[in-house]
Parts: sequence; C-alpha cells; structure tokens
Amino acid sequence: MRDKTVSSALVTLFVGLVLNIMLGVAKLVVGILAGSASVSSDALNNLSDAAVSIVTVLATALAARRADHDHPFGHGRYEYIATFAVGAGVLLVGGEALKSGIERAVTPEPVDIGLAVIITLAAGIVVKAFMAIFYFARGKKLGSETVKAAGMDSLSDVVTTSVVFICAFVEKYTGVHVDGYASIAVSLVILFMAFKILKSTISRLIGERPDVSLYEKLHEIISEPEQVLSVHDIIINDYGSANKIAEADAVFPSEMSFVEVHEVCDAIERKVLSVTGIKLCLHADPDTCGERIDEIRKRIDGAVSAYGATAHDLRIDDKNRTVELDIKMPDDKAPADEIVKQAEAAVHSVLDYDVLICTDYI
Repeated sequence: MRDKTVSSALVTLFVGLVLNIMLGVAKLVVGILAGSASVSSDALNNLSDAAVSIVTVLATALAARRADHDHPFGHGRYEYIATFAVGAGVLLVGGEALKSGIERAVTPEPVDIGLAVIITLAAGIVVKAFMAIFYFARGKKLGSETVKAAGMDSLSDVVTTSVVFICAFVEKYTGVHVDGYASIAVSLVILFMAFKILKSTISRLIGERPDVSLYEKLHEIISEPEQVLSVHDIIINDYGSANKIAEADAVFPSEMSFVEVHEVCDAIERKVLSVTGIKLCLHADPDTCGERIDEIRKRIDGAVSAYGATAHDLRIDDKNRTVELDIKMPDDKAPADEIVKQAEAAVHSVLDYDVLICTDYI
C-alpha cells in the first residue's frame, strides 16, 4: 500500500514537471522575442517550479527507501534536505528577476505585446489552474502533503500570470510602461515562495511542534483504555513526512501487575501504528496516591492552572527530603519563572522539602 501511494505521488509530480517545463520554455521564448521582462520573469517562475518538481520527485523516491542497518529510522529527511536546496535556488531566481525588473522600471523599453504573448499567457493561466485542481484532488486522495503543497504553488502561479496578463493589456492599449513593475511584482512572489520554503524546511530540520490534530489523535488513542488514568509527555520525532516515531507516558493504577500494564501498552502501540502509521514507544508510570501527595497535587494545580500550565510526575522522596515534578508550559509567553515560584510555594505550604521542577513545552 505504501509503495503504491509513493508511486502514485511520483506520477502526479512527474506530470507537473513536464507541464512546468513546457510552460517555462514557451514563456521564456515569447518573453525574449517580445522584449518583456515580466513575461520572462514569469517564465523563470515556471522553470523554478520545474526545478522544485525535479528535486521533489527525486527526494520522494529517496525518502521512500526502507530503513537499513546504517539508517534505522529510514531516509525520510532526504525530502527536507532537498527542499532546502530548492528554496535556495528559487531565492537566487527571484533575486535575478527582481534585478531585471528594477532595471526595466528605471529605463523602460518598448515591448511587443503581440498575439503570441497573449495566447501564451492565457494558456499559462488555464494550464496552471488545471494543475492546481489536479494536485489538490490527487493530494487529498493520496494523503500527500507534498502534492498538496504543489497545488498551492500552482494556485499562486495563476495569480502571478494573471497579473502579467493584465499588465500586458495595459501596456498594449495605453502605452504606459508597466512591464518593469509587473516583473518586480512577479519577482516578489518568487522571493516570498523561496522564503516560505526555506523557513518551513529549517523549522522542520530544527524540530518544530507537531501538528495539533496529530497530537490530539495520539492522546485520544492512548487514553482510550479504561486502565489509562492520564497521558503526558507526548513527543513526536519527525524522520520524514511519512516516517514519525513517538514517545509518551501513560499513568496506570499502581495495583496493576507488570504483565497487565505491558499488555495494555502493547495494544495501544499496535493501534497507534495501525491508525496513524506512527511507531509509538509507550512508557508506563504508576499512579501515586495518598492523603499527603493528593493535597500537594491539588495545591500545585490551583497555583499553576491560572496560567494554563499543568503539572505531572509528582514524586516525594522522604529520605532526601525532596519533591520532584514536571510542569508543562502552555506557550512561550507564559511567565515560566513565576509559575515555578507559585508551584514551589504550593509545595512548601504542605512540606518543607527542596523542590526540583522540570519545565517543558510538550
């Protein structure tokens, strides 16, 4: 099933590659012959899309390779590395188009807006609109974010080419030299797409917060068994768009046997893999209860909940006179130092122990 999906995605992307090359070459020839900087810039935009398609096809094929001895987590990050290289290339193309547009705006030159230019631009709008619809439909069917992203790119190209098309008519029938300004507008779109590609790729390579819907789905599946009292510390490691490995902590009643807990954990891990395709490593925590720890937990929750923070993994070590706990911060804007102080004060209101607090955002 996985191989069939990858093959379908590759065929879809290859169709886009061929269409982008044909459009780019046609616009470039017409743009050069007509002396139009805006049409030539639009051609560079399509050719940069073709470059994106080439790298995307190669990266998708490489990323689909199975895990091996040297790469036990697979090869999914080929896609991110390749996309970064594409972003850098598109950035250079946009810079060159911007330079050309500024030069043409400063020193306008007559542009031959003939029938060939009009037909080429109109055909470009129609083809790109078809590609956007095609990509969106195939991306939804295949569940491929890469193909959906190509659809968004094609949709932006429809807008870009439409601007060039309108400017061509303005220049032809009014004599106002807007070709250079249209070229600048197109180059800015190219640069915006380049920055968007680079920002997204760098964020994923560094390690970004997982998709909220995916996080909530994992939380829902892990929480389903009645033996699971609570879930925390869900971590999703991204080894490629189709290869993610997750970790999580689940709290079980302390009276359950090790064998019983192990059986429930195995069942949860199998269901997560079946439903989401994610390999989950589930860690079991015993539920700690008692009058003293319940009182401390109640006071900590009352102190930090006003900030949107939550506490978990509360442990009391009477031998070393320490209380340990983890606090999950809601976001970067939360006053972490103040939240920690409030939690320490809550503990000290019950026990005069040292308090060790670990804060996180997951």
